[in-house]
Amino acid sequence: MKRTTETQTIVHLQDQADVQCSLIYGTPMCIVEEEGARKALFSDGELVGYRIINGNREHGFLFKTGQWNSRQKVPGVSPVVTLMVDAKSRYRSEKLQEMLHMIACYEIEMTRVPDHFFLRFNTLLEGRNCSAQAMQNMIEKWCK
Repeated sequence: MKRTTETQTIVHLQDQADVQCSLIYGTPMCIVEEEGARKALFSDGELVGYRIINGNREHGFLFKTGQWNSRQKVPGVSPVVTLMVDAKSRYRSEKLQEMLHMIACYEIEMTRVPDHFFLRFNTLLEGRNCSAQAMQNMIEKWCK
């Protein structure tokens, strides 16, 4: 018999002059402060938006916590997670935040957004036409 145990995903938060790590989406179960470090704890199956700013470089992530099929390592996050969106620049990170905001404006619950929507959005981010209109069209096609 296979035992299933729920794990907690730890997301490191940091706000220093050289490096900033913050949540852009998701509500943690709690935030723990120990030895000068802040950590947000999430239960399995949660959708989390996370941003790292290191000097002039910015990297945004959207991932699901827990033990899922394909698991990737995200800096500052443990254990491994299912990466949905990997926004590798400031522009793409801002577009990710814009998309999350648009979904909220449409009053769509994130639990109702299919996983493949975010995978398609990640592909849109990699292309040249990641306009507000293109994102709106995606929402209307896949989330309503």
